[in-house]
Amino acid sequence: MKASDTQAASIQWGIELETRIPDTAGVSVGGYHNGLPVRLGMDQTNGLPLTAPTFDGGHWRADRDGSIACDYGQTACEFVSPILRGEGGVEHLMRFVQWANAIGATVNGSCGCHITVGIESVIGTSDVKAVSEFIRKLAHICRWHAISLYGQTGAGRHLNHYSHPLYDETAQKMRKIVTCEEERVKAEAAEQCGRGMVNFRKAFKRDNAGRYIGVVEFRVFAGTLNIHKILHHLGSVLGLCRRAHQVECLGGFGKNKVQQKRTATATDGLRFLWDYLGWTGSARPMALGLFGPLKSEFKAIRKAAERMCQQFDARFPDAGSQL
Repeated sequence: MKASDTQAASIQWGIELETRIPDTAGVSVGGYHNGLPVRLGMDQTNGLPLTAPTFDGGHWRADRDGSIACDYGQTACEFVSPILRGEGGVEHLMRFVQWANAIGATVNGSCGCHITVGIESVIGTSDVKAVSEFIRKLAHICRWHAISLYGQTGAGRHLNHYSHPLYDETAQKMRKIVTCEEERVKAEAAEQCGRGMVNFRKAFKRDNAGRYIGVVEFRVFAGTLNIHKILHHLGSVLGLCRRAHQVECLGGFGKNKVQQKRTATATDGLRFLWDYLGWTGSARPMALGLFGPLKSEFKAIRKAAERMCQQFDARFPDAGSQL
């Protein structure tokens, strides 16, 4: 396989795992966007306390989320990670998912998996012109690869209002973001893009001190606690961000004839995505977005994604003409 993407290892990212946890899990869930630190849970196999892993001293949060449908004896819980990065961040994610499974967390069709990426950590600057160009490129290439992103979930996330495909109007908003000069206008146009499969609404966000903290959020993925599926989602996100930063010649917002042919099904689209990011094929010298466990676990990750795309194609045979 290609060389690891060492630059991707410096990207800062976070992940939200929407789950249902047993009332006996021993986790205190806070409010919406105001969660409590996750410190302990109860191992459902032996009833013993199980310490939740931390990253650089940072705890995950347990947030309430009214969109998660639960059964009797369950509590809705969105686990929100601290800021993660590098091989250590990926390994930490693997440990936390193992912990979440041990305390009995589960998912259903109401759950999602969201991955947020710090823009400055990808492009190396907070310059608003560079940010504008990056998010426009990212919107284009995510539109081209939409079926592989939805397909690798195996679920109908493209039919969900909170993770809808990027509309044609998004292209108009992105042109405005690139051509206008005022940061305020750029931020307003990004807000108007909504929060579909990729949420650009916080691309120009600043903190109270005026420091740039802009992010993009990938909402395309369905809820899962299968670590190989999650790792493929993460690799796809990091790889697409790296590719958007690299690409110089940008095509149209819609797919050209070659892209249409290569994305006729989710399974076809997945192979196209791998080639586009350099995970397979000979067109690129580096596997963009892959490093550490994302690279070493690629065989298992690949099988999980292929299985989900096949499931998606069976469930939604006409999706290729819609996405």
